[in-house]
Amino acid sequence: MTTKKKQKSGIARLLEIAGERKGLLILSGILSVIHVVLSMVPYVLIYYIIEKLLGNKVSGSDINTYLIWAFAAVVLSFVLMYASGVASHIAAFNILYKLRCKIASKLGKLPMGYIGSRSSGALKKILSDDVERIEAFIAHGIPDTIKAIVLPITILTYLFVVDWRLALVSFIPLILLSFIIPFMMGSKRAREVTAEWHTSLEEMNAGIVEYVRAIPVMKIFGQSASSFSKYSETVKRYDIIIIEWVKISSKVWGTIMSYLNNAVLPVLALGLYLYFQNGVSSSVLFLFLLLGAGYVRPLFALTALSTQITMIDQGVKRMDEILFEVEEQKDGSLPFSPSDFSVNFKNVEFSYTAEIDVLKDISFSVPQGSITALVGPSGSGKSTAAQLVARFYDVKSGSINIGGININNLKTEDLMQNIGFVFQDSMMFYQSFYDNILMGMDKTKAEVIAAAKIARCHDFITELPNGYDTLFGGEGIHLSGGEQQRIQLARVVLKDAPILILDEATAFSDPENEHLIMEAFGEIIKDKTVIIIAHRLSTIAEVDQIVVFNNGIVEGKGTHSHLLQNCKLYNKMWNAHTRAKEFELINIEESITKA
Repeated sequence: MTTKKKQKSGIARLLEIAGERKGLLILSGILSVIHVVLSMVPYVLIYYIIEKLLGNKVSGSDINTYLIWAFAAVVLSFVLMYASGVASHIAAFNILYKLRCKIASKLGKLPMGYIGSRSSGALKKILSDDVERIEAFIAHGIPDTIKAIVLPITILTYLFVVDWRLALVSFIPLILLSFIIPFMMGSKRAREVTAEWHTSLEEMNAGIVEYVRAIPVMKIFGQSASSFSKYSETVKRYDIIIIEWVKISSKVWGTIMSYLNNAVLPVLALGLYLYFQNGVSSSVLFLFLLLGAGYVRPLFALTALSTQITMIDQGVKRMDEILFEVEEQKDGSLPFSPSDFSVNFKNVEFSYTAEIDVLKDISFSVPQGSITALVGPSGSGKSTAAQLVARFYDVKSGSINIGGININNLKTEDLMQNIGFVFQDSMMFYQSFYDNILMGMDKTKAEVIAAAKIARCHDFITELPNGYDTLFGGEGIHLSGGEQQRIQLARVVLKDAPILILDEATAFSDPENEHLIMEAFGEIIKDKTVIIIAHRLSTIAEVDQIVVFNNGIVEGKGTHSHLLQNCKLYNKMWNAHTRAKEFELINIEESITKA
């Protein structure tokens, strides 16, 4: 029996992520250490100059030599600090790129049920914001931590050599911070509020996305942002959590900042006492006032880092949930070699949640080269059935076969290559129209243009400012719903898959676009196995087979004439559709008469 490896968390997980570019980070750390040592050199040289001046043991040339060395140390220190930062940033950006690619790749392999259960705002936050915060830890946190550790050790070691009494007093800030920082990082309520902050930010992102999409409707009804409840409530919740976080952290931060800014006082008090007792020289006192309290400055980075790690850790947990906890959709291993491209549903049952079955004991066949329409009331399960063919979801029981092979036993990549899908909602990307049609396929430009002509979108593309190279969404370039659907059709034509699934492809089209889309369909579906989901029954009256869905079951199947006589639901739907068409014609005639 194999046990699942426990995933690291907190700093251990962050260091594991950072380890992917170990060489660059080690180089950054070494350069940072040398930078720290060199940054001490000017202070030590000033101490020696003062020591020798007070003892009349130095000449002008000696002072010049010391100053040249100090200047050289400062310049080299800054060069090394810059080089350290460059190395850590290169490492960070490489790690972030690979991490985003891993998450995006994993999302592409997850069941659609998981994607559908997460808002686009939450996924955007993980891919963008949560990953970006890791950059701060790798590019700044690791070098700053090395500096914050090496500098105090180096300075305190040197100060103990000069005077152990003042060095002990200088050591007090380090002791206090060693207790305060774990307290900041380990507070149970702080961790709870941080988790709530991440959840609230995801919800607010989702609310913002939904609000932006709803702006046209909001304007029509004269509503403001405050009246959009989902958006306004998530913003208010986020505001409450931020205020609570400030209340929790302000006392601790106030204490730390107050102490670090006044860390010189204990050194000054003991130093003056020893000086007036002839226990230390003025040069030693000056050295301790410079270094004895100055070394705590890099510790500011540690206090800030402690808060960052608490925030980053929650984001990393959400990333790791996707990367390691959510199971990928299981891929088959059989090669795609069906006897034909028929589609067969056999006793299929499916549910989005465990409580409610969306499809119950569905069985029907779509012969190769035929057209089957799935019809039924809204929510009857027809679109879900079509999506199961492409394995957007996996069936609960039963099977779906293509050419006699269970689709669960096929490689997902092979299955996708043989299915073309035209969605009800068109998706356009912020790239050229050429790339929007090509979609990464290995096709020539001539093939892209030929596909666009068949899909009836070549004409309006050539009228754009830069033709096929015009950027969609740039300079106000947008398309109507029907035009976007024709771009989708061009993708399907270019793919040339033997199985086509058309989901309400004319749902948002005006009569002109619908006519052009139907013309394109006539060319696209030749010799294909086609499944159509449609509400406009007149468009599918001549298909080979119609399957009527109702409440997740198949209520009837057959030709249009057969169903009119033998399926009450289909007869009712057809009559309603016919009356709607007559009502539409009467309205048109009345409008013409009045005109």
